[in-house]
Amino acid sequence: MNNMDPKAMQGMLKVVSSKLGMSPQELQKQLESGKLDGAMKGLSPQDSAKLMNALSNPAMAQRILSTPQAQEIIKKLKN
Repeated sequence: MNNMDPKAMQGMLKVVSSKLGMSPQELQKQLESGKLDGAMKGLSPQDSAKLMNALSNPAMAQRILSTPQAQEIIKKLKN
């Protein structure tokens, strides 16, 4: 995740954290510590696997954030 553009990282954290019902800061803290139990408990096994795949692959995360749907969500979150 360290190779990701900081703005893209913040956008991804906002989108994912809102889906998980936690703050972006709490999600980032869990991700950095490697303790994802709190973040993953509300997800289905399929969604959990997708999230882990996206988080471990900066190129994939960047592609996801570049989609029109993600850009629209990020735009709404910034307002």
